[in-house]
Amino acid sequence: MLKLGNRKDYGIDYKCTIRLLDDNEVLECEFQSYHKGKVLLDFVYNKINLIETDYFGLRYVDQNKQRYWLDGTKNILRQIKNLSPILFCFRVKFYPADPLRLQEEITRYQLFLQLRRDLLHGRLYCSQADAAMLASYIVQ
Repeated sequence: MLKLGNRKDYGIDYKCTIRLLDDNEVLECEFQSYHKGKVLLDFVYNKINLIETDYFGLRYVDQNKQRYWLDGTKNILRQIKNLSPILFCFRVKFYPADPLRLQEEITRYQLFLQLRRDLLHGRLYCSQADAAMLASYIVQ
């Protein structure tokens, strides 16, 4: 069980797992009790070489199965409150209004992974014609 940060916890490393958009990819990392959410966010962004970070975030599920976004400005331990094991999911927070304006290929690829995931899990719906077109894009 995790304790909320106090002076005795300053030397303790907390381990967490971060699931990326491709379910086969997982990152393991450590943080200290005084770290803000930005530490984990920057860790993930650096690992996947993501520059256009505004669209992405880390999501976690509390003990009541409620989903939350990790706030980069707040202490990690105070946000996750006794969550064990500590598990975050890298996800798209919102889709850009004009995806053609995205500068980086990796950003477009991460958005593609999220769209594919949402379609497979039934969170987004499309017509059969659109599904066939999307499938052809995926095969390419």
